Amino acid sequence: MNDDIRMAVSLPQELENEVFELSDLACELLEEGKVEEALEKIKLAWDKVPGTKFNTSVSHLILCALIPILNTAGQYKEALHLAKEWITDLETSGYKIYHTIPYILHGETLLFLKDADAAKESFYQAVKYGAKKRDFSDQAAFYLEVAQKKLNDNQEIMALFQEKVLSRSVTILRPEIVELAEEVSARIEELSEQGNELFEEEKYQECIEVWSAALALIPEPQNSYGEAFWLETSIGDCYFMLKDFEQSLVHFLNAKGNIESNAYENPFVMLRLGELFLEGDHFNDAKEFLLRAYMLEGEEIFKTEDEKYFVFLKQNVELNKPG
Repeated sequence: MNDDIRMAVSLPQELENEVFELSDLACELLEEGKVEEALEKIKLAWDKVPGTKFNTSVSHLILCALIPILNTAGQYKEALHLAKEWITDLETSGYKIYHTIPYILHGETLLFLKDADAAKESFYQAVKYGAKKRDFSDQAAFYLEVAQKKLNDNQEIMALFQEKVLSRSVTILRPEIVELAEEVSARIEELSEQGNELFEEEKYQECIEVWSAALALIPEPQNSYGEAFWLETSIGDCYFMLKDFEQSLVHFLNAKGNIESNAYENPFVMLRLGELFLEGDHFNDAKEFLLRAYMLEGEEIFKTEDEKYFVFLKQNVELNKPG
């Protein structure tokens, strides 16, 4: 198993926008009860995803809508096939598995097919690969109990599924710009301040623990919240200071995927991504993101960094002063 981060294939911005618009339209149609029209739009979005369909910059978003919509439309076998393909892609990639939503959606689809035993195994797999309470936050609460082996009786599971899922409209894991509850925001702010103090004292491991606790308060999908962008960036920076570049990259990639904040306009995030890609010998990506940082803030942003990063950029790009 390769512990490196599997890089998603970036699609052209125009194509990404087109796919996102179709996905949003599909979710709106579903909320209006227009299931067949919603299914048509989300399938069109999926059809537009080229190449390695399960590992692009839009794949996760589309699949998190497509599989539930298929289930809502009663097309359980197609939903199951798609979820299996997604899981197979993860498990045969040779990379460490970080995404647990495919297993949760696979488990739910199996419940639609009345296969409680297989559903339990899929939920167990989600926990095996690191799923926490927040990963189940948009699902029926009893899914987590099943995943944690607190609920095992098949009849009880199917009765709860009938009551909690079949009797209501499907939940779509749809990224939306939403606000946190006031008490949650207050607690996150409190933990963030504690982390700031620890960071100034260079207590990076303790800082990670505090900021991770704050991040855990944010429900899925976390990339819909601006608070998650700041926390992912901050945790990633702590790992960078500890020279744990693998974990640092995980968090900076999460920050880059935040839909509330535009990471591409943040020179610090671009800088760290470039540095981390260079540390991992991903030279083309390193060049791209270091150049983005330079174009946003010029040579000044490199002043406090190891000189090797700017040296690499100068050796690989003919630089002109930004602006």
